[in-house]
Amino acid sequence: MSKRSNAKFDLKRAFMQRQKAMSAELEIPLEFTTHPTALGDASEANWGRMLKAFLPGRYEVGPIFALDAKGGRSEQIDLAIYDRQYSPLWFEAAGNRYVPVESVYAALEVKQEINASHLKYAAQKIESVRTLHRTSASIVDIYGIQPGPKPRDRPIIGGIVALRAKWKEGLASEAGRKNITKHTGDRHLDLGLALNDLAFDNVPDSTKSELLTPGLTFCEPGVQLISFAMRLFRRLQATGTALAVDLNVYEKSLDSISVSDYTDIDQPDP
Repeated sequence: MSKRSNAKFDLKRAFMQRQKAMSAELEIPLEFTTHPTALGDASEANWGRMLKAFLPGRYEVGPIFALDAKGGRSEQIDLAIYDRQYSPLWFEAAGNRYVPVESVYAALEVKQEINASHLKYAAQKIESVRTLHRTSASIVDIYGIQPGPKPRDRPIIGGIVALRAKWKEGLASEAGRKNITKHTGDRHLDLGLALNDLAFDNVPDSTKSELLTPGLTFCEPGVQLISFAMRLFRRLQATGTALAVDLNVYEKSLDSISVSDYTDIDQPDP
């Protein structure tokens, strides 16, 4: 009979090892973050691959345009997290992916630096997704047909990721805090990460989730990458499952189609 092991699992070490692995996926070693020149000369970080390696397989990660049943379209989102379980990917052309807004969990802006203008730009991008019209169809499970949740109960997460922060004192400085919290409503910034500094989590006062505590908080220095990823996942947990597309609403757009208006679709590509 084997002896029972009393060895403990070093959770802190495991988290730091996980952060190192995520840094490798990002293609920018965290050691570079203490050397501004090296960090500034680095190629575009592979944020999408890093998040995809961290998040569960149910989540898709990548650049998209979000669209709605009324013909609305968002600005191009650098890094979206979305779900295909209840929403099909109908449209993909010229390297662009168009995803029903019901599928979108999060919209993140990717920049080299977090500064006041980039925070404003990210807020505007996020607003272009949040203001689209979202439907919510009933869902069939083992218990039968369940009514779909109200879109307002499935808020879309918005944020920004970058290599560095503009402010000498960092994101947690007075200037950083002011520029993060000044964006409200559909422009609210939920999450952010400056790789050479800190990660922030900004939960709106209106949140109804028991998993989230309202207010702006920052991670401890040195764990910014794993902290950002974990806070993002916590937000996804609080969101739950994406809305199911109401196909009846989308299908109405077919009622007024005149095929003769789209004969160019059959023409060969130039």
